[in-house]
Order: sequence, then C-alpha cells, then structure tokens
Amino acid sequence: MDVIKTFVVILFYLGSNFIFGQKSLYPKDTIYVKYEEKIGGKKWNAKFNRDYNKKQGIYFNLENKDDNMAFFYNNKQKADTLCIKHLKDYKIYNLKEINEKRKKWIFENKRPPADKNGVFQTYLIEVISKEKFVIYPVIWRSEGAID
Repeated sequence: MDVIKTFVVILFYLGSNFIFGQKSLYPKDTIYVKYEEKIGGKKWNAKFNRDYNKKQGIYFNLENKDDNMAFFYNNKQKADTLCIKHLKDYKIYNLKEINEKRKKWIFENKRPPADKNGVFQTYLIEVISKEKFVIYPVIWRSEGAID
C-alpha cells in the first residue's frame, strides 16, 4: 500500500510540473521606459499615488513626442533601487520604438494584435538622485489591464 501511495505522490508531482512548469508559448519582451519629472515644455509628466481597481499604487504619466504613455505600479510588487552607474546597462525605449517592437512581436509569434501588457514586461526607470535610480515593474493603463 505504501508503494502505491508513493507512486501516486510521484506521479502527481511529475504531472503538475509538466502541466504548470511549461514556458509560455508567447514569451513577453522586456522593455524599459524612463520617467522624468516635468521638465521644460512637458506638461503631462506626473507621478501620483492612488487606488487602481482597489489596488494601492503609483500612477506615472509620460509625455512623448509620438503620444502620451500612462502606467501603474502596484505597491505590492517589488521595486528595485540601483546605483546610477548601472543605468547605462538598460536600453530605454520611446513610444515609436515600442510600437515597432510590438508589431514585430505579433508578426514573429503569428498572433493577432495584442495589447502592450500582453506583449511586454514593462519596467519604468526613475532617477531619484545623482547616485540612485529605481526600477518599477508597471502595467500600461488603458491597455486591457485587468485584476
């Protein structure tokens, strides 16, 4: 009887790893967007705390020459603070590059048009001092974001 129980436990463990441990058929690309406070002619850049679908977090609005971008950071997620010397290790994308990258992703994965949250794992970078910057995992607002 113990042999049967052991076999069932092993079978369950292997089966759950096979079912739940698979990689996504459509892996997301990672992109980084830089946030800056209102500078010069930028009127739309803003950062403010609010609730979003009953989640506490930070809204980020970014003015871009192509269009405006809006993001939400959920306070339950983990932001990372790094030394400014590492900022050069991250490629910052503008909206035009993001849209081109999205079209390429859709074509390569033979998928119907997906929203930016379905295509990208997006991180927002905010320089907070001369020595440090913060990376926030964010979602695009008004892009099919759901709870």
